[in-house]
Amino acid sequence: MKELRENRFTQQTVARRIGEWSEAPALTIEAPGARDYLSGFVRAVAQTLSPSSVRGFFSELDATDPVLSRLGWALLLVVPVFAALAMFVPAGSASVNPWIKPIKFSMSFSTFASTISVLLLALRIPKWQLTVVRRAIAASVALEILSLAAQAWRSAYHLSGHSLIDSSLAQMTNSMVMVNTAIVCWMLALFCANRVHTDKIDWPVVSAIRYSILIFLAGNAIGGYMLARGSHTVGVADGGPGLPFVNWSVIGGDLRIAHFIAIHAIQIVPLFAYILSQMSPILPVKHRRVAAGALALTVSIAVGATFVQAALGHPLLSLR
Repeated sequence: MKELRENRFTQQTVARRIGEWSEAPALTIEAPGARDYLSGFVRAVAQTLSPSSVRGFFSELDATDPVLSRLGWALLLVVPVFAALAMFVPAGSASVNPWIKPIKFSMSFSTFASTISVLLLALRIPKWQLTVVRRAIAASVALEILSLAAQAWRSAYHLSGHSLIDSSLAQMTNSMVMVNTAIVCWMLALFCANRVHTDKIDWPVVSAIRYSILIFLAGNAIGGYMLARGSHTVGVADGGPGLPFVNWSVIGGDLRIAHFIAIHAIQIVPLFAYILSQMSPILPVKHRRVAAGALALTVSIAVGATFVQAALGHPLLSLR
């Protein structure tokens, strides 16, 4: 009997120990803190903007969308040509070198072409629509740059005036702006209808794209307002003292500042949302949506503030 009791106790002890050994040890996992998220964001920025990532991005873009990809490179390659022509402008022909405008627009349209190409790839639309839209954007951008270059040439050599050629060039520029605006509005409708490849982008990035296109369209509206009033400065005549290269007025209000911030929101806000999606540790979806919305709101406030400041005739940086 004693033997049986000892046997039973021994079996219970062994069974208890086997149970203890088979239990998974409790793991203490600490939730990421603000410092972890900040360092993760910095690493994601460095990775996204690294030379290898940028090279891979443009290689993939060229393979998937050669039309807009090569348009972007062509616009960059034409910048040195415009810069060379700027060196031969006769002295005293204009207060601001007329070739600066086509240079700025070529650089801006180069980023626009690449951005629109990426956004189109995210949309779930038929292939024929992609082809039509890509060719329409390429043609409209090329014609607008050609028109701006012709206007710069005529201004540099005192050929401009109230002639049929000048009005035709201005009309062509305005028409091409309307084409691009219509395409961007169509894209916004598709993003709002969730016609997207969810395997390529997540919902915080989709939200960021929607916000950025709305701000971009506001920038186009500011551009239309400048065309309607016939000048971009308020309180002084166009062509006065301005900041280097951008020529934003330093003695009066300049509507181009708000326009510049707004049209480049289409790159800034989605890129920020994409970087958030590449973080490790990654923020929850809700927090990433809030962060993208906060940046979009900040950019919108900057656009509104600089527009009101310019409308009141106050320069961004005063030299008075």
